[in-house]
Amino acid sequence: MIAAIRPLLPLLWRVAVALLGTFAALGLCALAGLLIPVPIPIALGLAAGVLWWLLHVGIARAEPLYTPELDLETGYILPDAQDMRVRRLEDLIHGAQPNRRMTSRGLARVLGDIADERARDPNAPPLSSGLRRLIADARHPDPQSHPVGPIDRRALHRYLRELADGEERDR
Repeated sequence: MIAAIRPLLPLLWRVAVALLGTFAALGLCALAGLLIPVPIPIALGLAAGVLWWLLHVGIARAEPLYTPELDLETGYILPDAQDMRVRRLEDLIHGAQPNRRMTSRGLARVLGDIADERARDPNAPPLSSGLRRLIADARHPDPQSHPVGPIDRRALHRYLRELADGEERDR
């Protein structure tokens, strides 16, 4: 118990000295005929003792906040975003909200452009019949006779995995 009180001893004796000084001042006031209610000098003595202790010990300052420097370097961008095809596809997909400029036909045409570039790779496996049909319908000159249905998220992911390079397919 004494070990727990030991760090508070400087505070306790400063408060005790301040209270004794306050009671001495209260006694002098009483001898002079001035009656002061006791709680006020007690509160002043406690406050004086704590202030005296804070001036002696000092107030611990918080460590300065560390804010990292703002990185304006664009080197952290994924390498895929540097490819114009990927950026065009991202732009089309971003515009895929209702009343926006993207259509399923436009998305299928971009997938067809990616498939054309992929066809240059001799090791690339052949495209699925569904993706081939989608690309053919999108490229047909008469959109009325060959409509392109909506491409949902699951189908888009399947098509993108199919069109990915060999090392990206293995991930």
